[in-house]
Amino acid sequence: MKKHAPGRSWPISSALAVTLLVGAASPVLADDHSEASAFASLSLEELLTTEITTLSRKAENLGGAPAAVHVISQSDIRRSGARSIPELLRLVPGMQVAQIDANKWAVTSRGANGRFANKLLVLMDGRSLYDPTLSGVYWDIQDTDMSSIERIEVIRGPGATMWGSNAVNGVVNIITKHAVDTQGETLSVIGGSGGNEATVRIGGSKGGSAFRLFAKLTEHDGNVNMVGESVNDDSDMQRIGGRYDWDGDEGQALTVSAEAYTGESGDYRVNRYLTPPFERIEDGISDVTGGFITAQWSTELSDTSAFDIKAYYLRDDRDGPSYIIELDTFDIDMQHRFTVGGRHNVIWGVNYRVTQDELINTSQIEFSPTDRTQTLVSAFIQDDISFMDERLRLMFGSKFEKNTFSPRDFEVEPSARMSFALNDTATLWGAVSRAVRMPSRGEQDGSIITSVLPPGLPDFPLPVPLVSTIDGNPMMRSEVVIAKEAGFRVRSNRSIFDLAVFYNSFDELRSFSIGAASCQPDGTPLLVNPLCLGTAQFVKIPLDIGNSSNVDTMGAELWWSQEITDSWRIQASYTYVRSKNRAPDGGNTAELAIEEDSPDHQLSIRSSANLADELEFDVFARWVDELKQQGIDAYTAVDVRLAWTPTPSWTFSLMGRNLFAGEHVEFLSEISDLAPVQIEPNGFVEIRWNF
Repeated sequence: MKKHAPGRSWPISSALAVTLLVGAASPVLADDHSEASAFASLSLEELLTTEITTLSRKAENLGGAPAAVHVISQSDIRRSGARSIPELLRLVPGMQVAQIDANKWAVTSRGANGRFANKLLVLMDGRSLYDPTLSGVYWDIQDTDMSSIERIEVIRGPGATMWGSNAVNGVVNIITKHAVDTQGETLSVIGGSGGNEATVRIGGSKGGSAFRLFAKLTEHDGNVNMVGESVNDDSDMQRIGGRYDWDGDEGQALTVSAEAYTGESGDYRVNRYLTPPFERIEDGISDVTGGFITAQWSTELSDTSAFDIKAYYLRDDRDGPSYIIELDTFDIDMQHRFTVGGRHNVIWGVNYRVTQDELINTSQIEFSPTDRTQTLVSAFIQDDISFMDERLRLMFGSKFEKNTFSPRDFEVEPSARMSFALNDTATLWGAVSRAVRMPSRGEQDGSIITSVLPPGLPDFPLPVPLVSTIDGNPMMRSEVVIAKEAGFRVRSNRSIFDLAVFYNSFDELRSFSIGAASCQPDGTPLLVNPLCLGTAQFVKIPLDIGNSSNVDTMGAELWWSQEITDSWRIQASYTYVRSKNRAPDGGNTAELAIEEDSPDHQLSIRSSANLADELEFDVFARWVDELKQQGIDAYTAVDVRLAWTPTPSWTFSLMGRNLFAGEHVEFLSEISDLAPVQIEPNGFVEIRWNF
């Protein structure tokens, strides 16, 4: 396949050299342990004792977690200079993050990446961001006040026992701060070559109650096409939101949060027609609006028992060239935690979710039926058992789901996990899990045009256009994975080493087979009656979706963090992922031409240094291997941030993104609706005022 985006691809050694040169400033680093310089001594020691909640829906220490877990801390968020959540996820070992254009991303872990990556479940405060229409996450609408994020917990590997279907290759949970931690007023303004942004936030408290409100305006500038011309893949978004927290007596707590957004997402797209010019690359705009409201109430029933109930309503509207959709989701979730005999920590819960969509067909995508209501009822239970003075930990549990998404409407998703503390600094863990990925509306009820060839071509001498489509299958079943994982986590006085390996066996994966050519619009098979060409408007050749692909995926994820001094830390990660088709004849190669794609190798190194009490310097360099199926070259990119805080009220930052990478393509949309866009290096200035 022809290579795309032959922009400069610098050797990884160049990026490593740039990063390590930052450490040359260490002789002038401040020795005192001010709040600005204490990040290293605090973060490394406390990292493994950081409380996480996503793995087992209860607070536990990261160091002993029987899973591949990584936490993006408040310090990581601030020092990264990231303007979006996908940019933050680049910091996580094992995550594959590729920018498609100015507002679209492909994000997953452990392979099978795509714009509609369907095996990663993304949550915000436990609210699902997964879209059931075409699956995956619309990253252009997933935003919030970045400084109000407490942490991002990332589980690589299945999380279905706790979170249900679609938590196949990983779970990302974006956890926002308690309102009491965001008091006062803050104004942040960002401007630069990649766009502009402004965020204002106010917070207050009285007694046991606290609140915050924010408003955010975001503009992302467009990039360039393959010949260097500017395209309108830019976006403009306006968002308002807030959170209210009440903490009462006897462990009672109430949280209510809400956000609303509106804006435009541009793209550089391939539009297809049945008349000349048949295919044309044009700028397009999608109008997006929506919002959510979430409420959660918690209470401690006793010293060993607690109860939580959460409900949310979500509305998303998208009006674009490909399709128009209105999606409503209501979800209510209850869970109960209790201890038995001092050794068993049991958690169980039930969940009910209903989604209702209304779609308007376009010339690019059609749905039949155009509206559908789907329900999901589930229950889970898990027992967390400790032995040997809590050095040995066993977790057994399962999720049970009754759904209207798949002909196989009842799913069981069990898991067994183990962790063993070899000593005070080293932990060994392993897990075996079963998880499923539900089919999307598009896979069951959609028909997507992927190409239109004009009449009279030498290879297709037809008198009418030849139209290729991807056609849904109402009998599309859930995909299934049996995942085996193991890991080793160790720390010394100034370093942490984390290794995870995995082997996933996927069955009944999405596959594609070439269907029979037919004259349209009457549907007469061309082989049965070639004379139908006389009255046909076009000939259709479909790729029919099925469940006949079986794939094994294996890999390793390595992360290392080292404190060089009290004020300088180096972090490095390496990821390897490889997939192999298990079919005896080599498998369905048509699937490989359309399915998602991921790099075999990824390498990154990050330096965080405090040059003085008020001066921070951060460098993040990454090398991403080629995408063989898409014909995209490997690339090296460097992000830098220099921040000066002369007073507690003012911070000034300079940021550079995608430096040394040149103009380069990172990913192509898997449904062939977008033309390639080259991502450009850019720079920003941020001014933050706490008043």
